[in-house]
Amino acid sequence: MDTHRLLLSRVIPAAMAAGVTQMALGLNFALCWLTVFLASEGLARLATGRFKPGVAGTPTMRAVFLLGALPINLTWSWLAAAMWFSPLHDMRLAAASVWVGQIVYTQNFRHQPAALVAVSAFAPMVSLVVFPLFFFPDQGVGPNIARWGLVMVVATTLNVMLANRAAAKRMDALTRGLREERERALEANRAKSTFVAVTSHELRTPMNGLLGMAYALDRSNLNEAQRRHVRLMIKSGDSLMQVLNDVLDLSKIEAGKVELDRVAVNLHDLVRAAGDAWRDAAAEKGLWLKVEIAPSSPAWILADPQRIRQVLMNLISNGLKFTSQGGVTIQLSARNAPLADGDSEIRLRVIDTGVGVDANVHDRIFESFTQADNAVSRSHGGTGLGLTISRALARQMDGDLVLESGVGGATFVFTLHATPIAAQAVTAAVIDEVEDQDEPDLDALRILMAEDNAINQVVVRTMLEATGVGLTVVGDGQAALDALATETFDAVLMDINMPVMDGITALGEIRAGRGGDPAIPVIALTASAMSGDRERFLAMGFDDHLGKPIRPVELLSSICGAVRGKARGCAEAATGS
Repeated sequence: MDTHRLLLSRVIPAAMAAGVTQMALGLNFALCWLTVFLASEGLARLATGRFKPGVAGTPTMRAVFLLGALPINLTWSWLAAAMWFSPLHDMRLAAASVWVGQIVYTQNFRHQPAALVAVSAFAPMVSLVVFPLFFFPDQGVGPNIARWGLVMVVATTLNVMLANRAAAKRMDALTRGLREERERALEANRAKSTFVAVTSHELRTPMNGLLGMAYALDRSNLNEAQRRHVRLMIKSGDSLMQVLNDVLDLSKIEAGKVELDRVAVNLHDLVRAAGDAWRDAAAEKGLWLKVEIAPSSPAWILADPQRIRQVLMNLISNGLKFTSQGGVTIQLSARNAPLADGDSEIRLRVIDTGVGVDANVHDRIFESFTQADNAVSRSHGGTGLGLTISRALARQMDGDLVLESGVGGATFVFTLHATPIAAQAVTAAVIDEVEDQDEPDLDALRILMAEDNAINQVVVRTMLEATGVGLTVVGDGQAALDALATETFDAVLMDINMPVMDGITALGEIRAGRGGDPAIPVIALTASAMSGDRERFLAMGFDDHLGKPIRPVELLSSICGAVRGKARGCAEAATGS
């Protein structure tokens, strides 16, 4: 409320005016006037106390508000009138100044109802006309000019008031329009997120069947040509999933919901592994791929290995994609001096000898769905999302991704801030963790799966039967509860969206003890892969979360992690899958 916001701008001048007035009208009058003024302010405060932001005022509340503002303005006009009638004729100038000041002050209310402006400006305007014309006995050129000059002040003020209120109305209309546009933009963004989530779910469900059966075929007895065709199917499916994951990552980044882990990671091994992952692809094109690690770079850091790997792999992929002769070099180094917070600035440079990037598109290549030109898109493919996502992830890690050079190839520099840690402590912790873990014997495991999609049932059954895991399949959450109440299982694979009883409700029933052992490991199988989905399901009480399409390695690793300590043999099965 303007009445509350402008309180100090009224009280401080009032105190100053009382101090000046006591010199001309006496201390008693000054104190009396200041007391009346403060009482008027208190009354106005009470009158506006019921107004709250976002709550529309009733006609009665508005009437009380206007009546509460009236005494304040009359008090100032009374002070000016007392000055005008003071024996000191020089005080008339002071009186005129008070009235003019009141008029100027009313401009603060240009966004308020016209009634408030009228209440605030009526007394000083009338005083500026009446007092000089009827209570100013002096005659002559000077007094007449003063009289009519004050009348012109009133007329000009009226004109300015009308102009200001018209401008204020236009400003209010523009502000409302901007708010509405903002709401529409937010609604469009929410609709986009919903569309991305639904599209992701609908694409991942059939892709789970396609890739799952392709993995199963790859494990079967095929001749060399058939195996090559199946692996091309898997590679194409993985490429499609990479595009979908890029779109999801972009959606997460735009929503500001990308969460970074801080775990111990061997940076040297991570960089070497990234290079090894692309070495065969480089050899197929007749290119070399080198990894150069500076001795000064920390081996162990606290950071998010998945996101570092994602950025690095994208840069290596781009380097190989746009290089036909020569090769790609990956350089790891670190800033010599630590940062103010004790972190180290890690620098990863990916240098290729490919086509390079024109200087006029250096910045544009980091925009979403953008490549250097259409010819690049036709020749090499891609969505143009990789660099956008990589730069956003780098900046979330307090670093950046820049194109250092685009002449005679391209040099991308990926920096991040991470906390170096001692390798000895990390190694000891890893050894202790490994020693404490027993590998499960897959032949001894009995798994219950609740899944209503027949194709997904076949996919998981095919993946697990080849490893010796015993699998029982039911079609909904209620059937899963019935099976758990009568049979013993080591873990449950639980779909989320099912008829009769969904997976989340079924989990609640299991944890409540209505389906056998309430502590049985339950793994969520879902096509939901939006930001925060994994964390959300873990918070509900699931032991793990697997997004579709399911890979055999991930499925076996999740089961082994959930039932670890009961048997042995997961590592070999996962490697073989």
